[in-house]
Amino acid sequence: MNPVPLTLPVRAADAAALADLVLQVTGRGPLSDAARHQLAARLGSLSLTSFTVLPWSLAADPSVPQTFYVAVDAKEPWLLHIAPAASPASALFPNPTLIGRMRTPLGGEVVVNAIPFGPANEAAVTAYAERLDRAIQPRPQGSQALLVAAVRAPDAAFAQCRLVARKYGLHVAAFETAVTPELAWAAARNGWREGYSALGVTRLEAPDEAAAIRIRRESRLMDINLNLSGDAPANAEGVRVVLRRLRDEDVAVQAITVRVAEEPGAEVRAMQETARQFGALLRVEGSPDHNEGWLAALGAAAAGRLYYRMHPEQPVERIAEIAGLLRG
Repeated sequence: MNPVPLTLPVRAADAAALADLVLQVTGRGPLSDAARHQLAARLGSLSLTSFTVLPWSLAADPSVPQTFYVAVDAKEPWLLHIAPAASPASALFPNPTLIGRMRTPLGGEVVVNAIPFGPANEAAVTAYAERLDRAIQPRPQGSQALLVAAVRAPDAAFAQCRLVARKYGLHVAAFETAVTPELAWAAARNGWREGYSALGVTRLEAPDEAAAIRIRRESRLMDINLNLSGDAPANAEGVRVVLRRLRDEDVAVQAITVRVAEEPGAEVRAMQETARQFGALLRVEGSPDHNEGWLAALGAAAAGRLYYRMHPEQPVERIAEIAGLLRG
């Protein structure tokens, strides 16, 4: 453990108040989403001044009972380690900064440590994702209806995805970006355990039928994006022909990229129905020119079964708005 610095990253009194609340909401049973909901709902009663809590990040140490970790934002991002004073030390995150051994407002004695937890702290992010809470790792999503794929800013994107889940009951998280520690860090901070796909890890791009066949021969664990977009808008018959040929080769694709006409309508509905018959989603490339009316028309035509890849110039802060328009 590192020695106590002259200036702590968070106020000890704030840390003690948070620790008390965490131990209250978690009780003595297994950590659940209900406890995270309680934590989020009751944080306002603490009047914390030195950090902001990300309640969905709350995770339990699998090897040390009643030991918890939660991400906070102070001047820098940190992961707070909270445990009763009598608990054995955890080896998950070596050399943490001691915030204090304190009495909580309700009289319990706790130890709180702080671990640097920014996207550049790769060892800490890896330990969280691989040893503390593996549920935040990416995984294939198959042909789950309505995926909105972000291409940048994963921290803001996950926050938007949680808003979508709360408002519409939809899990839309997908990323078409190089997988970096920032992606795992963002998933941890936002406590995203509902599954998300990541290009290159759970999903691969196939530029043609031959590539789709090769990918499937190499791995059954990857989702496949088959790209049929070209200069001309696609049609249902073309989608059917390609997907039938691939089915004959025992190759299933989860998403098929098509170019959509300027006015989404009957042809989009026909392509969507054809893709659905083969267990696939239509995948549409986003554009900054896609306004609310166009997105709503696309969502209605596709009946909410769609994989929409946001354009880099579309702000990730629009994910919830776009998902609402596309859900049909």
